[in-house]
Amino acid sequence: MRIVICDDHPVVVMGVKAILQENGFQVVGEAHGGQQLLDLLETLSCDLVVTDFSMPSDSHRDDGLPMLRRLREAWPELPVIVLTMINNTALLHGMLKLGVRGVVDKTGMTTELLRAIRAVSAGRSFVSAGTHGVNVQVPEVVDGSTAMAALSVREAEVARLYARGLSVTQIAGAVQRSVKTVSKQKNDAMRKLGLESNRELYDFARANGLLS
Repeated sequence: MRIVICDDHPVVVMGVKAILQENGFQVVGEAHGGQQLLDLLETLSCDLVVTDFSMPSDSHRDDGLPMLRRLREAWPELPVIVLTMINNTALLHGMLKLGVRGVVDKTGMTTELLRAIRAVSAGRSFVSAGTHGVNVQVPEVVDGSTAMAALSVREAEVARLYARGLSVTQIAGAVQRSVKTVSKQKNDAMRKLGLESNRELYDFARANGLLS
């Protein structure tokens, strides 16, 4: 199996490559960002992509769900496994809805990644036991007043990008929606979560798995 690895941390790339090669897999390419991954896939063929989810960049379309969406549109049949420490329900479901075949918690990567690859190779999907939030039971917000499940996929992604420091205009460009729509999704997310300030939104994102 020919595999391409993508992560913005070179040490992670080295670790994943070592795990794969020790188990007989062929690493045919390495990338350190979303756009670099897309460019690399234009030049070579592979059987599987193992990629990080959160990879900040200047364009804001090269990380998170926007990057996965671009990857899926260009290579709809290419199996993708995502490595992440994000455990938000909406974002995890968003990955799966975009056709991601496996989601692996980075904290259990050594053993879980190999299990994910075997599952995907056999035509099955895999979600790491360490990735919380994909079950029906969803943890509540810190004050217990609002369930994280109240967020839609788009609201969760807007909240994540805003908490990362992007403006509403930048988010609109990244997710290819209007500024008005993104602004409404941000406000709806804050209303559902009972948050009244941008600082509270950031604190919530950090505490509840919206940031890696």
